[in-house]
Amino acid sequence: MATGERPPTPESPGAEVPWQEQGEEPDYRATLANERTFLAWTRTSLALLAGSLAVVQLGQATPTALRLALAAYLIALAVGTVLVGYRRWRSVQHRMRLRQPLGRAGYQPLIALAMLVLAVLICVSAAVTAP
Repeated sequence: MATGERPPTPESPGAEVPWQEQGEEPDYRATLANERTFLAWTRTSLALLAGSLAVVQLGQATPTALRLALAAYLIALAVGTVLVGYRRWRSVQHRMRLRQPLGRAGYQPLIALAMLVLAVLICVSAAVTAP
């Protein structure tokens, strides 16, 4: 930008408006509901992280490699969960601002599969540590 030149404003032609300012402000109840949903995703992520810590600290009867693999899987699920939650929050918020349909979220089968894999890992861990 040259000296003395003003930065572009959202009203300037060619200036890109941030997604948070596009469209119009949605009903505050919908915005708060969307935030509560994001917080639920975040709580789930924190629970998965706590589970990974519990596996590492309390699963002393489980072989170390299996225990670390299960903890790493739980951490990966936690990271994925919070990222999907943020992406969904942002998408819904943007669509509400533009008064567009909220659309479908295609992550449900992936989450179901991830939880199925987690259940199998826990069953294998329980079978290995059984007396």
